[in-house]
Amino acid sequence: MSKKSRPLWFRLIRGLVVVYAGLCVFSCTLSDSLIFMPQRPSYAASATGLIRLETSKAKSIAAFHFPATAGKPTVLFSHGNAEDIGGSLPLYQQWRALGWGVLAYDYPGYGHSSGRPSESSCERAIDAAWKYLTENQGVRPADILIVGRSVGSGPSVWLADRVEPAGLVLISPFTSTFAVRAPAHLVLPGDRFPNLKRIRGIDHPLLVIHGEDDFLIPPSHGRDLVNASPAALKRFVGVPNAGHNDLGGSDIVAATRKFVREIHSLGAQD
Repeated sequence: MSKKSRPLWFRLIRGLVVVYAGLCVFSCTLSDSLIFMPQRPSYAASATGLIRLETSKAKSIAAFHFPATAGKPTVLFSHGNAEDIGGSLPLYQQWRALGWGVLAYDYPGYGHSSGRPSESSCERAIDAAWKYLTENQGVRPADILIVGRSVGSGPSVWLADRVEPAGLVLISPFTSTFAVRAPAHLVLPGDRFPNLKRIRGIDHPLLVIHGEDDFLIPPSHGRDLVNASPAALKRFVGVPNAGHNDLGGSDIVAATRKFVREIHSLGAQD
């Protein structure tokens, strides 16, 4: 049978298969370029509080470390996809005003960190940050609050599934990267950061903060994560009139402060 004599349905199916195959190749190999958007560094390489961490792949990770006052918690912070650690300095300052410690690290390829950003390289970076706090600085896991914003929810949930922190805080999180553009996660391979799948096995105290007017990552993602969590202590805080990029630091600090008070192991420390 010649190509011209093949029936229309055959040619349509073949075309769909070719398109789907192309999408699969893209989702598995090129989607990182849409997920991670490094900008020019927003902070100087000599900035106060800046340290260097080494990952298991010998990559140099830039991080801000501001130690906690004795008896206060430490925030391990993972930032969003189009910012670096310099972009949230005002937020760190509000936590520090409470006496809290902050360790905010950059993903590979962001700020002054070397390497390239990917799901696995971000996981190695947060693992290095956790080990720095617990092994190098002697911070008790029960005094560490893992906090992830937007794409930072991915490495934060990944780490919380492997360690025993005081609690997990997710700010404007997604259930997975592909689920943000549903139904891509249902039909394409190579999804990144499967938060919804992982959260089902994490029973640490959970706080999700989400802008009710977030049209980039709808608040339904945050609610789904809270509903799926087996934690005895879990909270969803919806912030009225807030979107994805204008969720105020004061709202985040107020919610995390209240959350820490609810955690039994830290209840007398704030």
